[in-house]
Amino acid sequence: MRIYAPPAATLTAIAAISLAIPLSLGSAAGEPSLASASVEGKWTAPDKELHFAGSLAIAASLRAAGRTDGESFGCAVGIGVLKELYDATLKPRRKARRFGWKDLAADVLGAAAGIAIAGALDR
Repeated sequence: MRIYAPPAATLTAIAAISLAIPLSLGSAAGEPSLASASVEGKWTAPDKELHFAGSLAIAASLRAAGRTDGESFGCAVGIGVLKELYDATLKPRRKARRFGWKDLAADVLGAAAGIAIAGALDR
């Protein structure tokens, strides 16, 4: 059974449009939605490791299921973008609503690593 995944170009367009949402929502709500570097913590924080591992698993799983590199990467990063949009807009206020750029960078690196690992195992 094949799972439907939108074309990579569609996912890229959705991700690009979605990145603009936290910028506009933060100023409208009177609170910052972009996390500053000091708030986001270290690059090696456990949260960043979870983002990396989750995106790696998603991308590698999709790649192993027969999806292209672009589809696998796009889906994994798209899920990361959706998670950050949730963090910036719907997350309970007591937990601080912020869009984490370091989290998104960890998602991108994890997705790339997942594709690289799956590609290496295909040989």
